[in-house]
Order: sequence, then C-alpha cells, then structure tokens
Amino acid sequence: MDNTINLKLVVLGEGDVGKSSIINAFMGKQFPEQYLPTIGSETAKKEYVIKESGNIIRVFLSIWDTGGQRSFNPFNPALYKNIDIVLLVFDLTKPKETLELLKEEFLKHVNYHSEDVLKLFIGNKLDALTNVKQIKTNLNNFLAKNDNVVFVSAKTGENINECFELLIYTFLRKAEILYPDIIQNNTATRFLNLINKNENQLKIGLINLKNLDSILKKQKIKPKIKEESVEEKEIKELKYYDFLKQELENNTTQKSDIMDLFLINLSELDKTIEHLKKTHSKSVKDLIDNLKELLIITKKDFEQNVDLIAKLNREEFELVKIISKTKEEQSKLNKK
Repeated sequence: MDNTINLKLVVLGEGDVGKSSIINAFMGKQFPEQYLPTIGSETAKKEYVIKESGNIIRVFLSIWDTGGQRSFNPFNPALYKNIDIVLLVFDLTKPKETLELLKEEFLKHVNYHSEDVLKLFIGNKLDALTNVKQIKTNLNNFLAKNDNVVFVSAKTGENINECFELLIYTFLRKAEILYPDIIQNNTATRFLNLINKNENQLKIGLINLKNLDSILKKQKIKPKIKEESVEEKEIKELKYYDFLKQELENNTTQKSDIMDLFLINLSELDKTIEHLKKTHSKSVKDLIDNLKELLIITKKDFEQNVDLIAKLNREEFELVKIISKTKEEQSKLNKK
C-alpha cells in the first residue's frame, strides 16, 4: 500500500530575520555570506518515505518562503489558505520589533484563513544572542500561554531540523486521531524511527511561558563577534548593491519582453486589417475569423500580464528605494 500525505508549511516573518537561511539549513544548503532579500515567493520540497510491513507512507513537505518586505509581497490570500504548518520567525537580536510585526500582521492572516494550523514561533540568530533579559521581557509581552517557541541558529544549524521534525511529528499524531481512515495508526512513531529520534529529543528546545525562566537560565550568552573592518563592509555592500542592480535590470528586461510581445500582436492585427481592406469579399469571412481569434489571444495575453506588470512595478519601485538608500549610507561612510 502506497499512501501520500501532503503538507503545506509556510515560513513567515519580517525581512532579514533569516527565513530563507532557516529553510536552506533544513535543506542542507550552505549559509550565505551576506543577506539577500527574497523577492516574491519561493518553494522548496522535501519528502520522507516511511516503509514498514510492506506499506509505504510518503510525507511530502511543501515549504513556502516569502520575502518580508511587504512592498514586494502584498497580502496574498492564496499563500495563507490551507496551511498545515506555519513557522513564525523573529530575530533574537531584535525581538520587540520582529515579534510585534508577527502578531499584528502575519499571524492575523494565518488565523483568519487557515483553521487548526500548527504554529511554532522561531527565534533565529541564537548564535548572536547577547541579552536574555530583553528576550524574556518581549516573550512575556507578545506570547500567549499556549504559544511555543524554539531558539535556532540558521548559521550553525542548531535546532533547525528539530523544529521542522517536531511539527511534522505533531501533525501526524494529531492526524492519526482526527483522520484514522486516512492516516494509519502509529504513523507518527514510524516517522520518529525514520529520523532516528525520540519525542523528547524533538521537544528539548521547546519554550513556553511556563518553562521560560528555567530554559533561559540555561542559555549561554555568546561573546560579541568582532566587528567587520571597513574594507569587509565595503565588499559586502558592493556585492549587495550589484545584486540589487541585477534584480532591477531583470525587472526592466521582463517588462520590456511583455511590451514587445504586446506590440507584435498589435502589428499582426494591423497587417490583417490592411489585408482585409484589399481582399475580395469571398475571403473576408476567413480573414474576419482570423482577426477575431487574434484579438482573443491578444486580450488573453494582456490580461495575464497586467498583474505581472503591476507586481514588477512594485518590485522596481522598492529596489530603486533600496539602491538609493544604499548610496546615501555609502556616501555618509565615505565622508566620515
């Protein structure tokens, strides 16, 4: 027997909290040397194959990653519908701002569009944690009693796999009870056997308001990392600036291609109309039919590209703002 369980997992949070880095770490990809914003949305896939007694259960995980800049990613109901699992990522070095946005923006849409979704708050950048007191204050201010948190480091990989696997395991346990005709009994236990871990190992880093004090006392404060030299900063800023310029050029090219296609279609229409004026009446019907078909195709292409052009315009506007800001900051540094 072959059974497939499809899970939609969405990773949400402000820009620069490390959403893409967390996903990359889970997928076994290398940690990036510099921050590059996710523009639009991306998906990653991961499959777990559970084999036992002739039965095969495939747990297929579809991971949605979206950019945190709202100008790049205006609210899209399709993203929030039918979510099974959501990771709500905040920055341990900026807990107040990033937790506040999660609660006021992202979580509101999740609760409205997806019922009974499994939620886990993820505090990223554990490797850079320097103020436990600040973290405690903000968790108390923003978390509800039933909210759970895991501290992770996308840079070192600490607790990354565990937070994903804990949610998959919890979903399977819940599904065994709610949907016994679909999810076989002991599927969650078989999943643990597959990843060679037990429930306690997955839950060891789990934090909530009840165990907050005891868990935080165990957290080791990392020494502050030596600041980068001016030369290193300039190299990173140059790479980031080049990335932004490339994205802007890609946007311009894409919009130009769309416009070229539209103009080609208009040109074909013009040729057909001119030919129609010169032709004999017996072939007019065929030409009119061709003209009508060409009009329908042109209209369809235009409608499909209107939303894309609007999205590209928003992205281009945001990229221009970021480039302008980068130039201003570089100019100030040069003056100093």
